[in-house]
Amino acid sequence: MKKLFPLYYNKVSPCYARDHLGNHGCYARNDIPRFLFLASEGRFEEAFYVLKETNPFSSGCGRFCDHPCETACNRTKFDQPVDIKAMERFVSDYGYANGLKPKMLSESKTKKVAVIGSGPAGLAAAYFLARHGYRTDVYEKQPVAGGLLTQGIPAFRYPRDVFEKELAFIKDAGVNIKCGEAIDKNRFLNIARDYDAVIVATGAHKPVELNIEGEKTLGVESAIPFLRRVNFGRAEELKIKKGERIGVIGGGYSAIDVARCSVRLGANPTVVYRRTVGEMTAHSGEVEDTKKEGVEYRFLRQPIRIEKHGDKLKLIVQVMKLGPVDESGRAKPFAVSGALEELIFDRIVLAIGDRPDLHFVGERFSVDFPRMVCPDLQHDESSKIFITGDAAMGSVESTGMVVRVVGLAQDTVRAVREFLGENVPQETKRETAFYKTLNLKYFETAGRLVEEELPQSERVGNFKEIVKTVDSDMAMLMSSRCFNCGICIKCDWCWFYSDGSLVKLDKEWKPAKDEHYYEFIEENLCSATYKSVEACPRSALTVTPEGSRLDEFRKCQYISAAKIAKGDSND
Repeated sequence: MKKLFPLYYNKVSPCYARDHLGNHGCYARNDIPRFLFLASEGRFEEAFYVLKETNPFSSGCGRFCDHPCETACNRTKFDQPVDIKAMERFVSDYGYANGLKPKMLSESKTKKVAVIGSGPAGLAAAYFLARHGYRTDVYEKQPVAGGLLTQGIPAFRYPRDVFEKELAFIKDAGVNIKCGEAIDKNRFLNIARDYDAVIVATGAHKPVELNIEGEKTLGVESAIPFLRRVNFGRAEELKIKKGERIGVIGGGYSAIDVARCSVRLGANPTVVYRRTVGEMTAHSGEVEDTKKEGVEYRFLRQPIRIEKHGDKLKLIVQVMKLGPVDESGRAKPFAVSGALEELIFDRIVLAIGDRPDLHFVGERFSVDFPRMVCPDLQHDESSKIFITGDAAMGSVESTGMVVRVVGLAQDTVRAVREFLGENVPQETKRETAFYKTLNLKYFETAGRLVEEELPQSERVGNFKEIVKTVDSDMAMLMSSRCFNCGICIKCDWCWFYSDGSLVKLDKEWKPAKDEHYYEFIEENLCSATYKSVEACPRSALTVTPEGSRLDEFRKCQYISAAKIAKGDSND
């Protein structure tokens, strides 16, 4: 029978992997337990660089992300989830305020990559490639970079000066951005010839249609053009009158943002949605905030026709009820027979989603993420084409939100690097430190952060940021609520229980995966050693049989009594 050996082998936490139900944590794969531990120690600079390994928009995501990581957080089952989003925001803002610059991962290379589109997916892909030394050019048709980040997200949610800091950080990594560059088919063909690889990251900006009578009526418009005018400082072009009634059709973040912008411009918006708040893609907390600001809601209302009504618009809606769950994972709405209502608005904004517009690659193309097959190109050139972000909508699930497309950008960049000849290390598959694997007797209940917000009375007529960033003391305190699931933080409980079978090393804690801070004395292994595994509050130890794939870790973590007598260690 093979001997069993305990060793330190970190697991992944549900907040950046998946919870026990299979729900996703952080799509951008932020190493949340490690950045929070560093923040709890006041090591904010190191925490900043942990975040920047996986997300160039950590300051933005610390503001507008719908934080699925907090839903997956193990602490949710203990008392309340950790304020991951607020801590990400603080740490990222700290890094920018202190002038921290990108850390490069490789020397400069001669190979060039073009990225078409400067939205979150395109900029993220360019950032990751530049850090690996590639010469990266980003082509953007608008006069400013950012895509959805500048065109679709209002300043009260993502201040422009914060975006500019994130953009400057990306440029400092070596990304070259060319604005005002509209790409047609001929230009696309030339780019494919001139670069070693091309990433299409043009997002989804073509509005989805309701396909109902009257949606082309004057006074009906789409969400992105509406938000683009607001965000580019051209709100006066909307000619919104004080008290104007605006109907916003949809249940996602674009609908919420149009409604909140409308309030700030003096209008009275009503969101019309065919399901209930529980099925909205926008976070439920957003709905409660908007209600306080004056936004009204008409749930379970399906638009079926738009008509002119004098100088106004009449929206005829079908009253709905919810039935069984459909393929989207949400309750499917069904019509209540004979129940119609009429809603009167001055204008109607459609915020029911957008789809990719890839006209510039030609009519004949197909997507097999992360590859894009373009028959109009020669074979050698076609093999260079990759795709990422919302442009790949329909071929991948993780679209529609910034944090999701950052994760897709990571996947695409990995494929590009391999295509360009790099030997990219495979990510080791690890177990997840679920709630039931933790030793909870070491933890005490502690309240969640109550964020300071701009008073409702001060939000009208301006686009000031609503939520305020915490100070450093509060950041350390709230970060310390993290269980640090799956990682060793040198808490010493294993050492206390080990009955002399463990040696404590004199070394500083580092965020690198699988650093170890204790060593096993092989001759002293006993029942107490295995008790040490059970004693770990965070499930950071495991037991493995001799000859397993983790033998290399075991060789690094085990030491003989003779070596100790000579004052040696494996580090």
